[in-house]
Amino acid sequence: MRKMNEAIKELKVVTVSKCTEDGAAYIAVLKEKDGERILPVLIERSEAYLLLMKMKGNKKNALPSSMSDIMRAAFMQCNMSIEEVRIATVEGGVTYCHVLYRQESVFHMIRYCKASDCLILAYTFDCPITIGEALLEHQYMREVGDGMYSIPVNSVSVDALKEALKRAVEDENYELASQLRDEIERRK
Repeated sequence: MRKMNEAIKELKVVTVSKCTEDGAAYIAVLKEKDGERILPVLIERSEAYLLLMKMKGNKKNALPSSMSDIMRAAFMQCNMSIEEVRIATVEGGVTYCHVLYRQESVFHMIRYCKASDCLILAYTFDCPITIGEALLEHQYMREVGDGMYSIPVNSVSVDALKEALKRAVEDENYELASQLRDEIERRK
């Protein structure tokens, strides 16, 4: 799971916030445990709700059985556990993770799962969320002033890009509009 000599950083979800006016998309904000960098992860409304409940400590019996709770029960019966959720890549606005799990003393990996599901698993199984240093350095949100942040364009969904393109045209910011149009076309 780890590349040779790659530094690994542990992250913690610090908040989940609505990121579209209609509330269809949310952003989970992860912060490195021993630093200041912040990583945005886009998630859908249903996953955001469940993640918030898990973060508040409503684990096992406090919620109706979610898929992560069912997995935890099945894993426990089979002497298995999830040991780590590793953020692996961000493509087209979707963050993907690898899930490292153990069955007895043998480790296995499930690759390229949606991060929204994996963040919920990390809270359900009480395991660390990690990321390679190089990916974190490339993907973290940078403060641009006055409490505003910029995020890498590959972290943004096509719908959000289209909304930003519309605003850029309305504001007559044609250079930004051109860049956004090119990114939307590249993803087709």
